[in-house]
Amino acid sequence: MNVPFRHRTEAGRTLAQSLSHLAGREDVLVLAVPHGGVPVAFEVARALDAPLDLAVVQPILYSRGPSSRDVTLGLLGAPAALQLHEATLNALDLSDEALGQALSRARRQLRQRVRAMRPAAPVPSLEGRTVVVVDDGTATGMTLRRAAGLLRRAGARSLVAAVPVGAEEALRLLANEFEEVVCCAQPEPFVSVSDGYDSYPDVTDAQVRELLARAWSGYAPRKKDRGEVGLRADIPSP
Repeated sequence: MNVPFRHRTEAGRTLAQSLSHLAGREDVLVLAVPHGGVPVAFEVARALDAPLDLAVVQPILYSRGPSSRDVTLGLLGAPAALQLHEATLNALDLSDEALGQALSRARRQLRQRVRAMRPAAPVPSLEGRTVVVVDDGTATGMTLRRAAGLLRRAGARSLVAAVPVGAEEALRLLANEFEEVVCCAQPEPFVSVSDGYDSYPDVTDAQVRELLARAWSGYAPRKKDRGEVGLRADIPSP
């Protein structure tokens, strides 16, 4: 299988070309799924001349005991949104106190995650916006589908899922949740997102903060090297 992309920056620039019909529109907002989606979304937002921020999903977990697996009661999102799984709550018949404790714990975890990745700044409003949700790839579509439900609750008018690489079945499922699904490559056989990249380093909280700060300051000029924007990774030239 030929590797479609050398690194996330190249993937983001290619993905932006497939989203050029959204360029310059004032209603467009690009939200990155952290961590790996941020370098990709940085390039997409820059090319579209659109604001960039994060789409963070935090599961609300409930533990039934030390030997039991946690149960997901719902999801919290940043931008602010809440989605409870009513069927699960009814089946467990939780007390208000138990549900409140689970919600408080999830809110605390979400705040900690967001503070670690995002410089202090007002959260953009989603009301009436076309929101482009960007990740570095999708194998199952689960993360993006979870984000879609929360973003609609937060007021998004229209949702676009955008990934450089994806599995065919995942993309089919995303089409049920998003008005538009954009994917540049569907490697066969699809094993994992990382297989779509020649270089696939972890992205840290600090690197996410750096890229967001650069985007919010109007984007710095493109680097002369061919490595990932904002990431200290040495990518060999072809």
